[in-house]
Amino acid sequence: MAIANQGYRQDLNFLEHANDTLALSNLGGVGLAQDLRIIQNNLRNTSRLPFNSFNKTTDEFIFTTDKVIGVSAISSIPDTGLSNTSLITVELTTPYHTYPGGLVTVAGVTGTGSTIFNGSYPSILIGAGGTNVSYRKPNCVYTGSGDNVSSSTVTYASNTDNVYTNDDVVTVSQSVDVGSTTLTVGTKYFVCDSDGLSKFKLSSTPSVSGISTVNIDVDPIESLDLASSHFNFIKDEPVTRLNLENFIRPEIQDKSTFGSYLNTSINGVFDSTQTKIENSNYFITKKYKGANSTTVDTEIKFEGTVNLFDPGNFNSNNNNVNSTTAISPGIFIGGTRAFSADNNPWTVAGDFLETNADEVTIGELLFGDEIKIDGITVNATSFSDIDNDVTAETFTHKVPIVVNGETYYLLMTPN
Repeated sequence: MAIANQGYRQDLNFLEHANDTLALSNLGGVGLAQDLRIIQNNLRNTSRLPFNSFNKTTDEFIFTTDKVIGVSAISSIPDTGLSNTSLITVELTTPYHTYPGGLVTVAGVTGTGSTIFNGSYPSILIGAGGTNVSYRKPNCVYTGSGDNVSSSTVTYASNTDNVYTNDDVVTVSQSVDVGSTTLTVGTKYFVCDSDGLSKFKLSSTPSVSGISTVNIDVDPIESLDLASSHFNFIKDEPVTRLNLENFIRPEIQDKSTFGSYLNTSINGVFDSTQTKIENSNYFITKKYKGANSTTVDTEIKFEGTVNLFDPGNFNSNNNNVNSTTAISPGIFIGGTRAFSADNNPWTVAGDFLETNADEVTIGELLFGDEIKIDGITVNATSFSDIDNDVTAETFTHKVPIVVNGETYYLLMTPN
């Protein structure tokens, strides 16, 4: 028979008792087995972040958009937990494995029960795998099913208030094709470019080895079959000794200076921190940045020189420059570029550029095809072809033009 705190006997090949609980109790005292189970379970903790949407241009996964999903069936029964209340369950055409508590809006149900099923309510239960969602409707007791849900939808309002942060290690709940890359179950990916609140990118390598961003070419949901057309990001959340120590109030020697440490509840500290984060995020949107666009509705006054930069070399790509939709770095007033590389508010008018500036400054002007000037035809070869009211003596401005190495001057009179 085993002796307490003795350990296993080598001559018995470590076999002393078939009951693990008794064996562990003999080694470390009664209750050790239960302590180990708690520790083991803490190390197995995981969290899930349901896929919401994505930005194919920036390769970002976005978690602040509402999720609209089709409805395959809807039914109501009296709620046994509350009086005069119905429990409504919505079966989804596409599983969405999120968490309860968020706002759901059912719309488009017609026919029987439509006035009862349609509406916005907080969810109280998410079915296994996210195949259905349930919510309560107060002041109503109804038993029945919706007979026409062909055009109905359920909208999940985003209730994600934080996302994984840089270098967090995540996996996916099922393999997902995102275009040039397939996110595979069991493969570890590293979060990068996270704002901690609403979006992040994935990298196949950690930051210490150099970021290798996962490129998103197609909608991840489109690559999944209908029965499981949703996935989650999964992150290990073990509770370690350091996690517990961080909640222990340290010994304070200088109480006159540091005595106010955590003088309020830990929840109060979290609330205060959250408020500061939200205020910071708001004011960041109003500050001018070098890496993102900033839109403001306030009056801006400049004193001195304004320098514009193109750190992403956007204008070095001909496709970007010739694009009618892509916006190059600059300052815009309304839809008009306030300053460009040649210091003028140019706008695209058909196949040519147009400006209403009083003073035109051009660093380098290239006529790629033909020149169109009011009063001069394209094939004009002499001043006899020019309208009578335009002569060489009436110009007020001249623009130097180099043709085959020779400098000529374009004589101009603005209207």
